[in-house]
Amino acid sequence: MAKKSNNHVLAADVGGTNTRMAVVSENGNIVTLLKKSTHCKDGMAEMVKFIVSFAEETIEKSKLSKEEICGMGIGFPGPLNAKTGTIYNPPNLSGWDNVPLRAILEKKLKVPVAIENDANAAALGEWWKGAGTGTGSLFCITLGTGVGGGIILDGRVWHGTSSIAGEIGHTTVVRDGIKCTCGNIGCLEAYACSGGILKRVNNALLKERDNSLQPLADLKQVGQMVIQGNEIVLNVIKETGVLLGIATANIVNLLNPEMIVLFGGVTNLGEHLVIPLKEEVKRRAFKKATESLRIELSLLGDNSGILGAARNILSKS
Repeated sequence: MAKKSNNHVLAADVGGTNTRMAVVSENGNIVTLLKKSTHCKDGMAEMVKFIVSFAEETIEKSKLSKEEICGMGIGFPGPLNAKTGTIYNPPNLSGWDNVPLRAILEKKLKVPVAIENDANAAALGEWWKGAGTGTGSLFCITLGTGVGGGIILDGRVWHGTSSIAGEIGHTTVVRDGIKCTCGNIGCLEAYACSGGILKRVNNALLKERDNSLQPLADLKQVGQMVIQGNEIVLNVIKETGVLLGIATANIVNLLNPEMIVLFGGVTNLGEHLVIPLKEEVKRRAFKKATESLRIELSLLGDNSGILGAARNILSKS
């Protein structure tokens, strides 16, 4: 598929808020890394243009020629079909129903393209170069604009029959709960994504204080109130950790992985989120499943998805 002499790839981690684009060597060294706001509100066609122009800019800034790039790997919000590179209407992106993104990008960029669910890409990155190095199985939970999951079994991504495996964000944790962007109610994502946490925190503060209080604008402000020890905010974060723990315990009993990796901006809320999560897993999952289980934060941070996308296309070269 690719010339053996070409040992660099483009790698993109496309998120609901930001897109990171890099040139990566075959041994996982990041040569060039850029970050821009994702043009997700401009529609599918404009977003494709953005990805293409961003890719070309990244190659140019790497000082490598296009001939030295053997392919492009992309981590993209699911659901999607990794085999065909088709995007199936992600809840946080409009206008992306049944879009053959791989075919579109291969035509425009003239290189082979491999597309993977963003959570799967993060899981693959952590397994290759991060917290999961040396493990045979792990489950990666991504906590950001959305909530996703990626499964690594015996060193390979497990996609499931329809490439939908790992969608922990759209498992039900509250039977008659908050409505999710996917149309269901009570999904983990509705409670544990950055926007869901922000909304729940603001609602909780509003109940306790007068209407003149300015709503918190982002998760950084939530984090500041956690540091200040605000009990109302701390209770919401603890509840979020418990709900994450319930969902994680289900995964532990189903898959019995060696490791759970937590990845994404929401993890910056720290121990007030992670400790209740771990306690709930220990309380709910089988003892034998938790005895050898490690629950770790990502070692690669924002580079998990980039390196996973790179690994994905390199494995196909």
